[in-house]
Amino acid sequence: MLAAASALENKRVNEGVSMNKLIRSLRRRRGKRMRRPRKYKKRRIPWFIILLGIFVAVIVGGVAFYESQQANTNFPYPCLGSEPTTIHIHPYLRIEINGQNITVPAAIGIYKPVFSNGFAGGGANSCFEPLHTHDSSGIIHVEWSSNKNFTLSDFFKIWNATDHLSHSVTINGVSHPIVFNATDILGFRADSTHRIVLLVDGQSSSEYQSLVLNMLDYCSAAPTYPQCSPTAVGDPVYGGIAYPYGTGHTILIEYISNG
Repeated sequence: MLAAASALENKRVNEGVSMNKLIRSLRRRRGKRMRRPRKYKKRRIPWFIILLGIFVAVIVGGVAFYESQQANTNFPYPCLGSEPTTIHIHPYLRIEINGQNITVPAAIGIYKPVFSNGFAGGGANSCFEPLHTHDSSGIIHVEWSSNKNFTLSDFFKIWNATDHLSHSVTINGVSHPIVFNATDILGFRADSTHRIVLLVDGQSSSEYQSLVLNMLDYCSAAPTYPQCSPTAVGDPVYGGIAYPYGTGHTILIEYISNG
């Protein structure tokens, strides 16, 4: 009887131990399931990577704008969405054919010009060649981002490439080509009875289409000339230094009789 009782007691003790182990095991498993996930620190993007991304976006956008503008123009120079002010010079050009003054039209070198009170400016989809006109006064606006020399040939090329001006000029009801050199001005050719004369400040010049415009500013803050108002009032800008060539210069192209 004692042996049986002892065996029974041992069985109960063992069962109790096993039960305690089971309870502890269940508690551990429950603890693992209830444990909150470890919080991870958010990784911050370095500021220089953000700046680099912005820079790349600006460059890509600028290139896309430039290409979209160039795709729609025949201009020989980059057509810019704004007018640079590093170089800002205003030569004055007149053309006379047999004594008749020929109008140099407004909006030469402006893509999709916007007109207001007779003056050509730019809009949201406009762009500007380095040589352009805002009115029909004969004032040429030379505006560029560096000190590059531009010539009369450059101006006539831009004039001829200005789509909305039909690549021609009408004189006495007849269409004439946009051309200038020592033997041809707007289709009027030098021959045995006529010649082409280029006058710079009233003096004959043999430079013709090679005449550099950068040194021939006309407009200034004082005195002011009627042709300069209102789009070209002020002194020339010449890359951060004083303009060294003076103002008041004039350019006249004449087609005249030899007689």
